[in-house]
Amino acid sequence: MQASNVPTRSAKECAWVLLVDDHEDGRELLGEFLTFNGYKVEGCASGEDALELVAKLGCPGVVITDLSLGMMSGSDLARRLRRETKTATIPILAVTGHASFDDPEHLFDAVLVKPVALSDLSALLERAICR
Repeated sequence: MQASNVPTRSAKECAWVLLVDDHEDGRELLGEFLTFNGYKVEGCASGEDALELVAKLGCPGVVITDLSLGMMSGSDLARRLRRETKTATIPILAVTGHASFDDPEHLFDAVLVKPVALSDLSALLERAICR
């Protein structure tokens, strides 16, 4: 079989999205949007659960995390991921309800303010996964 006849998979099909939000309704709504748009999504409610999923499933194509989680904040999660060689380059998108959030440690590839404009999120995901 020639290489040109081999079906290729899109970035959406090859990568999965790790969605971290302690509010179940928000996590489900965003997860449904992502799934509808062709992404494989794994969701969890805490930073601790997110780290367990990464250990179990391997590196996601991108992490979308709320900043205000339970014991481990979204910033704490990003810090942990950035520390490990295996996960240091995973694109991480933060979602926050605070319009004035500052990222002095440059932990996040982008920060989205709630309510999230889904067109902005789609564009960011496409760039993050295809980089």
